[in-house]
Amino acid sequence: MSCAWKAPAQLADGSIAPDFTFTDINGNPQNLYSYLDQGRYVVLDISATWCVPCWDYHNSGTLDSIYQLHDQPAGGDWKIILIEADAGTDSADLHGSGTNTQGDWVQGAAYTIIDPPQGAALSSFRNGYAISYYPTFYMICPDRRVYQDTFLKILSPHVSTWEYAASNLCSATGVAHVTTTGGLSVYPNPASAIVNFDFSAAVSGTAVLKIMNMLGQEVDEKEYNLPSAGKVSFQYDATHLRRGLYYFTLSNGRDRLVRKILLQ
Repeated sequence: MSCAWKAPAQLADGSIAPDFTFTDINGNPQNLYSYLDQGRYVVLDISATWCVPCWDYHNSGTLDSIYQLHDQPAGGDWKIILIEADAGTDSADLHGSGTNTQGDWVQGAAYTIIDPPQGAALSSFRNGYAISYYPTFYMICPDRRVYQDTFLKILSPHVSTWEYAASNLCSATGVAHVTTTGGLSVYPNPASAIVNFDFSAAVSGTAVLKIMNMLGQEVDEKEYNLPSAGKVSFQYDATHLRRGLYYFTLSNGRDRLVRKILLQ
């Protein structure tokens, strides 16, 4: 297994990320698809405790910054995971007291760290993600598509690089180039059942609400009567939809307003 900043891409960009379930170093189960089904973006840093470039990236503070900006402290729309994927290392190496490590990887890290034991689950993960060098970085979108090539084009991916991947590579098919305009208030967001809409209608008529998932597939459509121009309010019952991230598009023949809504 090599350790380098740049190497050929592994999983093809846009392919489906294999699911995995591990227990983190704090004893909590971590399942990839459960986070994606919540509409979250998952950052994977796959490293080895002995790897110098991995250690340099760890000390750059990038994962810490992403965690503060997008993970639990900021509402949890991202999930940051570091996986120590070398079967030949152990917990002592991860905590900096072993003989096969660059230092303490745990001290000061608030994001999730997984140190899988040697066995079938780790082998399956390494094969599924085609791990042939460290560090390997993946951005996994809520629709389960995986991207890596962007992170091979620069020496060390900064926060802005990860944000670019989430904003530009993870857009739903058919929605990527939609411009969201003002004048529409949607709440609560995240929502669990009822979604409320307030907006100003320029004319009377009919408004069409279309719901698209992160694959760009239309999952529902509903029409609302607009008896007159002016302020309009209505509700959408989302209890029949699965948890996850959706695009809500409201149009009346003249204007189209788009909002990204998380159902949980």
